[in-house]
Amino acid sequence: KLAPLVENAIAAGCIAYIDGLTGHARQSHDVLSRVLARATDISVEQKLWLLTRLAEMAWRLNDPKLAEQHFKRALALDVTDGFLLAAYADFLLDYGRPQEVVALLKDWTLADPLLLRLALAEHAVNSAQAREHQATLADRYAAAQLRGDTTHEQEESRFRLQLMREPEAALRLAQSNWRVQREPRDARVLLEAALALKRAAAAQPVLDWMARTNIEDWYLRRLATQLAAVAK
Repeated sequence: KLAPLVENAIAAGCIAYIDGLTGHARQSHDVLSRVLARATDISVEQKLWLLTRLAEMAWRLNDPKLAEQHFKRALALDVTDGFLLAAYADFLLDYGRPQEVVALLKDWTLADPLLLRLALAEHAVNSAQAREHQATLADRYAAAQLRGDTTHEQEESRFRLQLMREPEAALRLAQSNWRVQREPRDARVLLEAALALKRAAAAQPVLDWMARTNIEDWYLRRLATQLAAVAK
């Protein structure tokens, strides 16, 4: 239904994005790479979207060199995009490069998702600003709860688990978030919280989803393996 309404590259990107989450990540990555190489009728913003999708696929396949190439090409387009910055920051954190996250996000403290990544990186490098930014995030999440705003549950779960060391709260948030939002990063926070509590049964909805989709994600599979060991 979408294909007649948008550029071929965008329609292909949407199909590849789904295929890339359902057991065909390498094939989808290669198809989308060829589509992007041939695309002549897309905007800079659309190109950024496609490059970000490619970076995520390569990242899930644990190909950091390829993922970084895509991220760098997207960043070089010089388009301000919060999702791209958050994704690249998470990528850098996954591969043990927090100092680069601090440099990348030091001027992005007004955006809650980016402030979270900055605080995680500062915590990792023992920065003097870590406590201040953690306190700011705590205040913002508290204000969101007073407003009844649940859009940040996935990120608050990370905050509670990794910075506040509150795994019970992290698990509650991750479970609530999973009921409405089911992408790899949503699966991840639930698995991480369940693992921290050694409560494998709490992760079963995500484990079932992984089995159904056959998602290829090295980090999620590593967490699933660790949870399986806990369950024995």
